[in-house]
Amino acid sequence: MRGAYRSTMIRTTIFALTAALLVAAPAAARGDRDQDNLREAAAQGQVIPLNRLVAEIRGRPPYNEMTYLGGPQFDAGRMIYALKFMDGNQVVVVYVDARTGRIVGRKP
Repeated sequence: MRGAYRSTMIRTTIFALTAALLVAAPAAARGDRDQDNLREAAAQGQVIPLNRLVAEIRGRPPYNEMTYLGGPQFDAGRMIYALKFMDGNQVVVVYVDARTGRIVGRKP
């Protein structure tokens, strides 16, 4: 009985890992397309360069007192950056329009 339980657990684990990989693959491909779209938009002057955008946001209160965490995310469909900051012990995500530099949202 114990061998059957172990075999079932191994199959379940393999199934779960396979499912996770199948879900992650399209997301990775989508991320590559977003980066390609971002590069093209930057080359055409349609978006503010990321380093300039981050510098502008970091210069504004209250973000000037927070630590920028890096690892920005970009939504090519909406042309929005998600920038992460650390405020004390809380992560703050700031959503910024890549075309204008305007803050369009924040969590929390």
